[in-house]
Amino acid sequence: MKKVMDLVTSGFSRRNFLKTTALATIGSITVGSGLAAVLSKKGRIVILIDSEDALASAIPPLWAAGELKIAMEKQGSAVRIVKRLADVKTDEFCIIAGGMKSSAALSIIRKQSASAPSEPESLCIVQGEIENRSVLLAAGTDIRGLVYALTELADRVSCLASTPAGLEFGTPVIERPSSRIRSILRGFCSEVEDKSWFYDKDYWRNYLSMLVSTRVNRFNLSLGMGYNSAQGITDGYFIFPYPFLVKVPGYEVHAKDLPEEERVRNFETLKFIGEECARRGLYFQLGVWTLAYTWNASPNATYRIEGLTDATHGSYCCEALAIILREVPAITGVTFRVHSESGIPKGSGNFWKTQFSAIEKCGRPVEIDMHLKLMEAETLAFALATGQRTVVSPKFCGEHMGLPYHQASIRTKEMSPEGSFSDEGIGLLAGDRRFTRSGYGDSLSENRNWDVVFRIWPGTQRFLLGGDPATYAGYGRTASFCGAAGFEWSEPLHFKGRHGTGLSGGRCAYADNSLAPHYDFEKYLYTYRLWGRLGYNPETDPEVWLRYVRRDFGKAAVPVMDALASVSRVLPLFTLVHGQSTDCGAYWPEIYTNMSIASEELNKMHKDTTPPVLFGNVCPFDPQLFYTPFEYGEALVTGKTNGKYTPLEVAQWFEEIAAVAKKNISKARSELKDSASNPEFRRVEEDVLILCGLALFFAGKLRSAVLWQIYTLTGERKAGEEAIACFTKGRNAWATMAERAKNVYVANISYGTRHGHWLDRIPSFDEDISDLQNRIGKIALPSGGVNEAGAVSALRIALGKTVRTIVNWQHTSQEGYINGKPLPINLNCRTKPPEKVVLYYRHVDQAERWQSVGLTRKDTTFQGEIPAEYTTRRFPLQYYFEVTFGKGDVTLFPPLAGDLSNVPYFVVRKLKS
Repeated sequence: MKKVMDLVTSGFSRRNFLKTTALATIGSITVGSGLAAVLSKKGRIVILIDSEDALASAIPPLWAAGELKIAMEKQGSAVRIVKRLADVKTDEFCIIAGGMKSSAALSIIRKQSASAPSEPESLCIVQGEIENRSVLLAAGTDIRGLVYALTELADRVSCLASTPAGLEFGTPVIERPSSRIRSILRGFCSEVEDKSWFYDKDYWRNYLSMLVSTRVNRFNLSLGMGYNSAQGITDGYFIFPYPFLVKVPGYEVHAKDLPEEERVRNFETLKFIGEECARRGLYFQLGVWTLAYTWNASPNATYRIEGLTDATHGSYCCEALAIILREVPAITGVTFRVHSESGIPKGSGNFWKTQFSAIEKCGRPVEIDMHLKLMEAETLAFALATGQRTVVSPKFCGEHMGLPYHQASIRTKEMSPEGSFSDEGIGLLAGDRRFTRSGYGDSLSENRNWDVVFRIWPGTQRFLLGGDPATYAGYGRTASFCGAAGFEWSEPLHFKGRHGTGLSGGRCAYADNSLAPHYDFEKYLYTYRLWGRLGYNPETDPEVWLRYVRRDFGKAAVPVMDALASVSRVLPLFTLVHGQSTDCGAYWPEIYTNMSIASEELNKMHKDTTPPVLFGNVCPFDPQLFYTPFEYGEALVTGKTNGKYTPLEVAQWFEEIAAVAKKNISKARSELKDSASNPEFRRVEEDVLILCGLALFFAGKLRSAVLWQIYTLTGERKAGEEAIACFTKGRNAWATMAERAKNVYVANISYGTRHGHWLDRIPSFDEDISDLQNRIGKIALPSGGVNEAGAVSALRIALGKTVRTIVNWQHTSQEGYINGKPLPINLNCRTKPPEKVVLYYRHVDQAERWQSVGLTRKDTTFQGEIPAEYTTRRFPLQYYFEVTFGKGDVTLFPPLAGDLSNVPYFVVRKLKS
């Protein structure tokens, strides 16, 4: 395996492989067809991998060529792999696999009037002829690019009805990646649930092959994620990972009751995973999330660590990691949690300096990836001093998944008091760093000497299906926000069995065993496909997922996709507008734990939110662009609304989503003759219907909270009664969904401190509705009297249909701004000029508050500027417009798109001097 290890750990340097190959001696090349005619005769195919082409003959492309060979053989074709063109017979169709700079590749591409890509991981597939022989070129700019070209062919052959259909290319396919890192994180969180897949070699072969075929380029196996801190531990397996993997000479450190043969098996498994990643061309990241060796307040913990002291802890960790990196050369990076939840107290800089030295001295490039939350500038400095590639990995939207744009602001609770930190202009802010709990914080400064990878945690959606091309394309576009490297996505089922709650019986938690796939990840093949392919290229041809769904569902493919696409927006949207907690252990919208509208007594378990602890007061994860229900209710009563998106709009979106999804899943069911016995369809249908129930519940609850606030402020009884009616309607939609779901999923779906079933939640809804009923007629009216006009107007709007003014103006942001110079901002309102336009602007730094300035109108253009003193900091700038047409008619520009997949603000980066 040494060759493949060398390839992976060197980062697949293009200059090592892009050489002129023996294909340069091939004769005249013309572009043409004839493929179908060749294949229709005998179906004999040859894959040519020139022995002189170092890129094509590297181990990952050879693996990919093998996958293509298997796919074509399953379709009935006879396939050979040869090393020379002379070995190709006249009646065989030839697929040429090679580098983009070979003369064959360049000539074929040129005759198609196409431009060969040069970016790393790019690919080209084009049909042509060589010496009157039909050929298909699969080329890459580097090893991964070629792997992607070959796995694309394998996927087409597997999904389409015949080998000829899979290999016909009327026009060239040329693709370039939009982001550099497209990572999947899988965490070992439960001894009970995770050992089965951890030790299963066939599982790994299939799983990693699937990742590569979707164009994921990094796999992160993370250990020590079973708990948020080293307290309350019961399941101690892999919590402090090193003793579960290696014996360190000079240290008698071990995990109590762990057999030596099991430790050896663990380490051999880690080596195997690394080798299989390298074989496919995947970066292999090892996550080390807990380094505590003593576990406080954990009397029932298994596998306690013995043989360490405070004096030996740091040196032991260094030596243990050094052994792992030496023995597992496929590891290309290590991810650390570097704040106190790792078990390393704040102010322990020397520990991190010692730990990082193992990477500094390992003799090859190994990335240091550090979780941003509460990270200190000193820790970053120690990592940078190693000379290794350093990455900061912030959360995307707390420990959740929001809409596919970076929050315009973070929750009020996470905002540090102004003046509580200082900006030295050389790195991270010093001081109160609580603002790093929610998002990218202050990690996106210009000219930084670290990279950024956004991590999406497993808080919002853990086991229900997701699959919206528009949403995932949105993530693909925002992955490189302000020059970031990309995304890391915590896979479906991550955190299953966390906090010692693991249960046997299958990670997918199906009560109906006929729905369980062979491997748990196979439930999510469509999700992975969309996530990976649209992360690689947000403009990917929809045929990539259409062919896959069409293979399984035939005529029902489009309505299946449309139903799933619609409901896939439910959980990210609700999470964004209702930021109940950044902690995914405390907030799980998928099986929502009720939060009372009017009684704080019923909300004792909800801690991570701003008082008063009531549903309508919960801050959105983006309070700059979204109202809370109570905030909006008050704005309706006082007549002081602004352009933010309202809970009533969101409720309306949920209702529309559910209607579209139900219509499409019903249509799909009627198109499929075997729908009742088709497990693939039933898995989709059941999850779609669950998400429809959630959508209608969330809609009812949001409407109820707005109406209850109107009732509270005005005493208007009808508002209170309508609040109860909306909540009841949502509750009934939930109950209908839960009754069906009890036959689909087990009664206790366990994800740590949050577990259970939708049926469990209904009594708390009923209790909350009863509490509201008891409060009718008992509201203390305002001391200044009731604003009857405000009450009438507010109730009318709350019970009506929400219609927001959407404008399609064109605004082109500046290419960049100059340090210390004002940035002019112009908005041309050619159609329907408004009364007023306010510019909101801020640095791309979530520690900051937004600024605003009114723009001056000149004809149909509104003009203003971001002042010179504001352009001196090292961050990019972001801005948007609030537009007023008249009383109550206020909107935002740019608006959120109908599919909720766009970025609702503009960004301008600093020009290099």
